[in-house]
Amino acid sequence: MTGRRQRRGEALHHKGEDGAQRAKRYLDATTRTRSSWTNKDDVPASRLTFFWPHAGQNEFSFDLGGILYGGEFDHHNFVAEAKNYSSDSDQGEHFDKFLAQCYLVYRDFSQFINQFMFITWNPFRARGWQKLCSTDSILDGCVANGNRLFGTTDADEVRSKLEMGVIEELQERLWLVVLSDKQERLLIDDEERGFLVQRRIERGLM
Repeated sequence: MTGRRQRRGEALHHKGEDGAQRAKRYLDATTRTRSSWTNKDDVPASRLTFFWPHAGQNEFSFDLGGILYGGEFDHHNFVAEAKNYSSDSDQGEHFDKFLAQCYLVYRDFSQFINQFMFITWNPFRARGWQKLCSTDSILDGCVANGNRLFGTTDADEVRSKLEMGVIEELQERLWLVVLSDKQERLLIDDEERGFLVQRRIERGLM
């Protein structure tokens, strides 16, 4: 049984890494990133790593991050979580944790991190899909992870400690992106993107 669990864990780990790379390729192919990286890249990985203030000072990291290009998001720094799932599974719990992480990071590092993306290959919580990035959803995610944020599991106490101004601002900075295998086949290729980037460099835009 131990060997089976280990193999399953390794398979999930590799699938997670594959999801992060695919999410990175998708974002780069939109031509709206100046640069991007994953938590497996040696130097920039530290930019994706943070610490919960409670629950044993456990660290956490986002799967990828980078800098956006153009329009209203130009030079905005983003972090993203990629869930390469083929079913609903436990994505709801992961999303709650993601929201709590976003709250913590935006509260403490809003001058560095501006946008937060949750990228998945399978929708979840379908009945509440339209409200997943609402203030109520952020509140629920933080309450579910109150022990990590504030060292308490008491919902009322957690709510009393949360800063509503941070939550309201964070709501406008959340992205929920759904990808599919076929959709990824429509992306611009690296050579074509290279021509575009070169043109931007020539024009002094990069």
